[in-house]
Amino acid sequence: MRAKRTKNVLPALPDPVECLTSDRAVLTDAYKAGLIVAWKRDAGRGYRLTFAGRPDEYVEVAKLTRYLEKLNGAC
Repeated sequence: MRAKRTKNVLPALPDPVECLTSDRAVLTDAYKAGLIVAWKRDAGRGYRLTFAGRPDEYVEVAKLTRYLEKLNGAC
């Protein structure tokens, strides 16, 4: 008699991480100003910011506003 095969159960996906309203406003303003091309919230590393012609950078959530202000001053 053959052994009964069991199905592999996939682990459940983690809950999506939401972007704070204040962070969303700051990121939207940076996008409209042309400082960033895109962003994505990463639960473990903060925000991944995408720049045109440059590699992506990760910024901690607590340092996001200050980082974007510094970036805006450099342009």
